[in-house]
Amino acid sequence: MEQDGTYGYEPALSEDDVRSGRAVKPLVMMRYVGVRDGSYVILILDQDNKNVATRMTCQAPCNFATTQFIAGTTVLKTETIRVTHSSLAGGMFEDAMSGALKPYGQAVATANPIVVPPPVDSQANAQVTQQPQSNSAGMPQTAASVQQPSFDCAKAKSIPEYLICHDSELAASDRELATLYVQAKEAVTDKAAFTDRTRKQWNYREKNCRDKECLKSWYAYQKNVLTKIAQTGDAQAN
Repeated sequence: MEQDGTYGYEPALSEDDVRSGRAVKPLVMMRYVGVRDGSYVILILDQDNKNVATRMTCQAPCNFATTQFIAGTTVLKTETIRVTHSSLAGGMFEDAMSGALKPYGQAVATANPIVVPPPVDSQANAQVTQQPQSNSAGMPQTAASVQQPSFDCAKAKSIPEYLICHDSELAASDRELATLYVQAKEAVTDKAAFTDRTRKQWNYREKNCRDKECLKSWYAYQKNVLTKIAQTGDAQAN
């Protein structure tokens, strides 16, 4: 099952389930984040608590995966597990490596050649093609897919940060907001009030935003507010 970039996987029934007459199990919901530094990254969501998730990473052929249990911005536990083909995680990673999953919030990268205009002094019917570059995992990628936000993605520790790091549009919004933040900080008269306000807004994002639409709305609002603060110097501008 797939809905807006979130996938649902149905766990297999155990012998105890069959003996007890159980026909189905609840779907396990996950998001394929993408490939980061050669590792495939997935987020398994807790449907009862949106502040909790499990982040799993592995490199092909994916025999072992690093698992992080996350609550808000805190990593509660990190462990390494064996990934078997018959396991639910094994099926998720196999789908990711085969290209069956679309990275959450991203368009699927295309492997078709990119046609560029021929040089001026070439023949009229000459065509030059450029193959898209590949990352360390051999997956095609575009320039937009490798753009970074204003923070170090290697130190990302929350669900919103993981989503921003793997989405070129959100990463661009983050860089733009970082520039506005510096301008507003320089213009504001009440530094303490500005620091308190921006900290509360950041905490709101980390606690509540679990998808791209929420983050897009958050960035749009923050850009509007920081622009006004930069123009007026008023930390309470709305």
